[in-house]
Amino acid sequence: MSDDSLDHLDWSAPVARTSRVTPNMQRITLAGGDLGRFASSGRPDERLLLAFPPDGAEKRSYTVRRWDPDALEMDIDFAVHAGGTAAHWAADARPGQTLGFSTASGWYAPPADAAWQLLVADMTALPAVGRIVEELPGSARAHVIAEVTTHEDRQQFATEAALTVTWLDGSGNGAGASLLADAARDWPRPDTPGYVWFAGEAKVSRAVRRWLRHDLGWHADRYDVIGYWRDNKEEWVARYETVREQIEAARDSALAAGEDFDSVRDAVDAALNRTGL
Repeated sequence: MSDDSLDHLDWSAPVARTSRVTPNMQRITLAGGDLGRFASSGRPDERLLLAFPPDGAEKRSYTVRRWDPDALEMDIDFAVHAGGTAAHWAADARPGQTLGFSTASGWYAPPADAAWQLLVADMTALPAVGRIVEELPGSARAHVIAEVTTHEDRQQFATEAALTVTWLDGSGNGAGASLLADAARDWPRPDTPGYVWFAGEAKVSRAVRRWLRHDLGWHADRYDVIGYWRDNKEEWVARYETVREQIEAARDSALAAGEDFDSVRDAVDAALNRTGL
């Protein structure tokens, strides 16, 4: 998310309609309002900050599932779960209510020579996966590994690409241990150059990044791994505060040594693992 995204949270648009995509995925369609000022990042996994009623004090990052610049309409899909301001708002949203939004940015950037793509996601990242595969050209080859709350949360995607999907029902998503990292490792990768995109729980993202960067030895332009959310966040934050100095010391040491961005991330991830976070 670019810093200037924080400058425009006074933008807002009204809810035009709502629909339940699957039992645990709610779609909110915004139309009009300040959407005339919105400029897409051009990346299909683009995310923006949303400011929720009544006062906009609660802000969360969400994927733009669909953007129609001609109709000035935007779809945002919310994974519905117990707890959380955003999930409660989405479940009860009604036409006419307004939602604040920011500028957007994204990460999805497969190399030009990628002959295949592996897209790995839990429920929070399923909207991004849907938009990615629907925008793929017919020449593309992609496999999706998606972890959903229930069997009924599986989705159908219209795409011209050669697409295969592995669904994992009932694991992860705050309900139990995630199987995504193991499933990604076990997927039979082609011998040709590829690209991996992952988004989901933060600790799982570290495991996936470690596999790609260290076990496989891939260069950073071959993957994008993003932590969208953190399981048991309040407990994690409380524990983090007790070891904050250790984590920041590891980061600062890597920065002082002139390490590149990915090496600094390695140092922070290693410190998090040492402290049990």
